[in-house]
Amino acid sequence: PPCIARIHRANREHHLDCSARDDPHCHRIHHSAMQFDAVWTALAFGALGCLLLLACRRRGGKDLPKAMRRLVVVEPNADLALARVVVEEEAPLPVLKRGQVLIKVCAASINPSDYGAWRARSAKGEYPLPTGQECSGVVVATGGGVSTLGLLGRRVAAFPGSGTYADYVACSAWRLVCLPGSVALADACEFFINPLTVVAMLLTARAKRATAIIHTGASSALGQMLCKAAPGFGVEVVHVTHRQQHVEMLHRLGATHVLNSSSDSYGAELDEKIRALRVKLAFDCVAGDSAGALVAKLPPRSTVYAYGRLSSSYLSAIPVIDLIYRGKKVEGFMVTRAFAKLGPLGLLRMLLAMQTIKRELQTTFATEFADVRLEEVYERVVAIDPERPGAKSATNQKLRVVFD
Repeated sequence: PPCIARIHRANREHHLDCSARDDPHCHRIHHSAMQFDAVWTALAFGALGCLLLLACRRRGGKDLPKAMRRLVVVEPNADLALARVVVEEEAPLPVLKRGQVLIKVCAASINPSDYGAWRARSAKGEYPLPTGQECSGVVVATGGGVSTLGLLGRRVAAFPGSGTYADYVACSAWRLVCLPGSVALADACEFFINPLTVVAMLLTARAKRATAIIHTGASSALGQMLCKAAPGFGVEVVHVTHRQQHVEMLHRLGATHVLNSSSDSYGAELDEKIRALRVKLAFDCVAGDSAGALVAKLPPRSTVYAYGRLSSSYLSAIPVIDLIYRGKKVEGFMVTRAFAKLGPLGLLRMLLAMQTIKRELQTTFATEFADVRLEEVYERVVAIDPERPGAKSATNQKLRVVFD
């Protein structure tokens, strides 16, 4: 304030005059002025701390219901048709911890990794087990903390990691992204898993100095994203699908190299693409014999990354001789580990990738969804289970749970 500034100026002038005369009385006055400065500074910081504490307190949550609906696994089973998956109608709302927010879910994407938890018993053994990993919605309450400032009422895409097939979900403020108004809220429910996997694949190819890769399951939602994103990274992709109509669809998206694995000439065509493009990396989401067939086709010191199990929970037909004598490798591929392997800047690259996804969510990373209600999820997932005889094709059936 001006009055304090005048006191400070007078104190400085008085101190200079006293220093010239070496007057003990003047030095006592100067010491008192310095004490005054310290007290004023302490009061200022104390007031700032109080304001910060008030700003970081819990907010919202006054008009929330007492209970919510959520989908839970009661008893897992390798055969999804025999798993007990039910909708709890009166589940308690999550209790927020400091640094968390409560999200009213608008939509939640259904990924194969989500219902993979329906097959195998959780290592923690906690049942009923909430399911679903990512969603989009609106923040309706915060648990307090600096990280939650300004989030109340914001439209967000979130990756809580579990429990998104529910009316409400708790999520760390560090695991969400605020959305621009131009993005439809429900369309942002698949912001993390598929888009970040695509970017991680292409950055891995760059890190390995690969100019071309093979990708199976090319007609999936992730495969279509990869088709649109790869040119921007300078990576050519050999897209492998199993139906002719999918070949035509990928060509319409701009793909140059598309192979039909059900064709009689598939083996010869794949050999030709591998030679012409010098392919040494492949990403396989089919499992079963698919990974083994790629290992056999690729040249020495190649790598096949397994990141899905669309046809089986196991890998088979892998030539052991290729692993021992030709230096070929089969590795698991998970998005978080993939970014970590990119070196000290891996986390920064992930954050930059999320900004790219936010800008291109309606173009490069757009997905066509089939909407289902919470009570329909189990039936629809069982119908497309790839390990079930006579299962429907999951292509172009990217499911999402929608809420009121």
